[in-house]
Amino acid sequence: MAENRLKILVCNKFYRPVGGPETVVLDSIRELKALGHEPIPFSMAHPENVPSEYANYFVQNVDYNAKHSQRGMSLVREAASLLYSKEARRQIERLIKDTKPDIAHAHNIYHQLSPSILSALKQAGVPTVLTLHDGKLLCANMLFLTGGKICERCAGRWFHNAVVHKCVKDSYASSLLCCVEETAHRMSGIYERNVDLFLAPSQFLKGKMVQHGRLKESSIEVLPNYADVNSWEPSYVPGDYAFFAGRIEPLKGVPTLWKACKEIPEFRVKLAGRGPLLEEGEIFCKENGLNEVQHLGFQTGDALKALFRESRFVALPSECYENSPMVILEAFAAGKPVIASRIGGIPELIEEGVDGLLFEPGNVQELASAMRRLVDNPDLAEEMGRRGRAKVEERYSLEAYMKSLVRVYNKALNRA
Repeated sequence: MAENRLKILVCNKFYRPVGGPETVVLDSIRELKALGHEPIPFSMAHPENVPSEYANYFVQNVDYNAKHSQRGMSLVREAASLLYSKEARRQIERLIKDTKPDIAHAHNIYHQLSPSILSALKQAGVPTVLTLHDGKLLCANMLFLTGGKICERCAGRWFHNAVVHKCVKDSYASSLLCCVEETAHRMSGIYERNVDLFLAPSQFLKGKMVQHGRLKESSIEVLPNYADVNSWEPSYVPGDYAFFAGRIEPLKGVPTLWKACKEIPEFRVKLAGRGPLLEEGEIFCKENGLNEVQHLGFQTGDALKALFRESRFVALPSECYENSPMVILEAFAAGKPVIASRIGGIPELIEEGVDGLLFEPGNVQELASAMRRLVDNPDLAEEMGRRGRAKVEERYSLEAYMKSLVRVYNKALNRA
């Protein structure tokens, strides 16, 4: 290995823009190359993948979006693959042999790749870092939610409650598969034995892992998410609308936002995103005379950035355990304050009254009061937006993230 130059095997089940984990994966691969390192992707094959010279090592595409099979032998085969993918292990062994990586960084490998690849890395003597993008090691559906309410029943040793409450895809079969998967992985210690260092994007998630005895405190480093501030041109001019970007669904607190809008009917609110409540929301707004509420559908690229920049503030009324929401950091990068729920890792990013406002999840009156404060005080919104931009430049930029990430790699190498 050339001094300071690392070969990094980056493992994630998707190698295309799908969600937050994939944004981190694709950004970090690009930035690692720019820093002179050699990232080597490992993923599932898919026609929409980012081109890669290592694509012939990828495993075949598996789609678990639908409910799992209800038939006996099919269910057994799916369970075996979820627990330990032999194909993924074979393919990554080939890749390790041909590329000889110095270190591996695993991200979202659950289900399709499975922790079988961790065993292969350990056997080959490759130190491994794993980022905890969600609560998967403690919760079968990753979200700590049952029936739309916060739930930590399964965060101990057993996961049978996930089956009782049909927590995965509202299906007994899917919930049973994930129950078996999580129980077997916890009892075998396959993650704990084969990962040298875990990364948590929030102190909150690290605390949950330690609180419930899943991981030791010394095995987890906290590395928050980031915003690529160089790609965001801030605007401190207070716009004439509030902005929400995300899934239109209950766990994001969208119904709470709609109800809060009734308290400020004269102020515009724009929502960007798709989701199961979109049609219901449009009906609610029509029935309640909320003519200033606009549902814009899915937005991306420059159009999305313009929506951030031209707003007065960004709202994140989540009612689930958010980890390290990128939407907060993107709002700060755009020069806008954030009104958000006091839940999960959110309070770690927002300083109350300085760069944003916090309220209790699901509390319509508190949310409406916070919104009213910034609606009636555009100068305060501008001041908060400037502070948010300064914070993200200093502490949450992509450059700062990459420096910390390389330090984590070196720490894992030394530990191994």
